[in-house]
Amino acid sequence: MGWSNGRLKGLLTRIRKDFNFRRVQETVPALRWLKPKSGERILDIGCGEGTYNYRIALRGAQIFGFDLDRRQLRRAMALHKTPSTEFICADATMLPMQSGQFDTVMSLCVFEHLPNDRETLREISRVLRPDGRILLTLDSLSLKGVDESWRDTHRERHAVRQFYTDQSIADLLKESGFHLERYRYLLRSNMDFLLIKLSYAAEKMHPIPAALTRIWLVTSGRLLSALCNLFTPNTRGWTLLIEASRIRE
Repeated sequence: MGWSNGRLKGLLTRIRKDFNFRRVQETVPALRWLKPKSGERILDIGCGEGTYNYRIALRGAQIFGFDLDRRQLRRAMALHKTPSTEFICADATMLPMQSGQFDTVMSLCVFEHLPNDRETLREISRVLRPDGRILLTLDSLSLKGVDESWRDTHRERHAVRQFYTDQSIADLLKESGFHLERYRYLLRSNMDFLLIKLSYAAEKMHPIPAALTRIWLVTSGRLLSALCNLFTPNTRGWTLLIEASRIRE
């Protein structure tokens, strides 16, 4: 019985971690935009446990993951180290890399937590090659129905410092020598807001109903989201996905 309970607990923990509706809806489109190529050098700021780094390395790219959390980096080394991955503990404003080293710099669900996003963008510009690009997902919370109380709760719950719109990030990028090439608001429909509320409600449920809810969200919920977003303008949303290139001098 103890073994069975342990297996069940492990399964529920894995579902809680992997079946995260909001995270899946943010990262899957970003990885589609990334389209890593064989031999491409990619820098990931805020790599965490390196899950996405491993997937990118399988495409033949060489990827360097940076994070300040040594505990997460140790897990990344244990779980996702390959000949094409490197994991380094460093501050995003002081990267221990020579200038012009990378084809792409990516950062998923990180910039909203940074104390100085401007300095980070300048450092990214330094380590990018002249024809390099940057790929970011950013908290926006500009979705219809999200009021200031929602934003305050989000700040406290996730240690968020700032939110972004397509215009605010375009201005910030321009200051740092980048041109915004394209953007997409993710989780932007009224249905998405209901699904987001359900994903937060699952965090307070008993583990088994919570697991079933999370599985439903990343299967049927994702399908509902995709259908509703077909008819929703790309003008605001929960998360903002952007791709930018360096401005050539």
